Amino acid sequence: MDLQIANEQALNLLRKASHEKGFLASAIIKDNYQRVWTRDGMITGLAALASREADLVQTFHQTISTLGRHISPQGLVPSNVDVAEKSISYGGLAGRADTGAWWIIGICLYVKLTGEKDFLKSFESQIEKIHELYHAWEYNSKHLVYVPLAGDWADEYVLHGYVLYDQVLRYAALRLSGQLLERQEWINKSDAVKLAIYENYYINEDWRESGIHQKAKKALLKKSGATAYLPASFHPAGYQDYFDALGNSLATIFNTHPDPEKYLDWTLEKFERAIPAFYPTIEEKDQDFALLKQNFRFEFRNKPNEFHNGGIWPMVNGFWGIAMFLFKGKAEAAEILDKVIAFNSQNSWEFNECFHGITGKACGIPQCTWSAAGQLLLENTLSKGFYLLD
Repeated sequence: MDLQIANEQALNLLRKASHEKGFLASAIIKDNYQRVWTRDGMITGLAALASREADLVQTFHQTISTLGRHISPQGLVPSNVDVAEKSISYGGLAGRADTGAWWIIGICLYVKLTGEKDFLKSFESQIEKIHELYHAWEYNSKHLVYVPLAGDWADEYVLHGYVLYDQVLRYAALRLSGQLLERQEWINKSDAVKLAIYENYYINEDWRESGIHQKAKKALLKKSGATAYLPASFHPAGYQDYFDALGNSLATIFNTHPDPEKYLDWTLEKFERAIPAFYPTIEEKDQDFALLKQNFRFEFRNKPNEFHNGGIWPMVNGFWGIAMFLFKGKAEAAEILDKVIAFNSQNSWEFNECFHGITGKACGIPQCTWSAAGQLLLENTLSKGFYLLD
């Protein structure tokens, strides 16, 4: 695949989905994708930063500003905002625990690249509120936030409780904002969050006696032994021992994974086509399928090997490729980039949201900006050295 053509196609999609209020989740009119979303917008914005394209960097500025204007007095960052800024959503049946961290990560990396420190300072009070809200969501003051069912990007999946992905994002948000705004208390808190991740998700003999839920941790260690990946979540009833590709890849990128090389070696041995969002796939015979099939908004999409349930997302694979580049090498990451481009180029560069985990056929929404973003982030990491956290 011609890399120049692939980049041009991805950049063209970001431009098609650019609005004066920010990046839209998709260039097509479908459900509620034609809105400025926090997590989609921040990930797409990071790809804009990586590309160094001035018009796209400016659209990212507008994305941050649009969302920033609607942060609640309590520190809630919107899930999404309509382009007229009249309809503001902070979540559906559950609020969104990942939007605050993504927004902070986005504005901090924007300022690191552009040097617009005053832009960050203008939102310092909102950032304080976001961090205060996250502390409240710990409930037990043990450094991990408690996430409701449907409370983050995997909003139609089965995870709840202390979800790994959300802890990693919070760590990065604390670290970046603490460094740029010179707030030592936030840096110190990020250290405490990182240690809590080690203690609670590293299923290894060396860490057996640590963590909030030692009984469940010992039971999981006895059942599965030491694992190469960090489990997706745990709650009072035990661990949800699914492999979360995005959570583990972000943990690797943001330096919170205790053994990144072991994790990445495991993925290379385990997944031939590409990496699924979550593994193993929940089949109809499995206990969790009863919950899974009831958790949807518009239509049930989590059939086996589709969507969150074992589906392949170019966005997720982009972050996996970055993790691979950082800890294994350029050759391994380039192979993942080739796979991402192959998915994105299906059906004349449809940039579908996700693909069937077995057949590789598109099974999501076309023209998704963060599918293009996953490709651009990985390619620019390889070619230009774009790093998310120093």
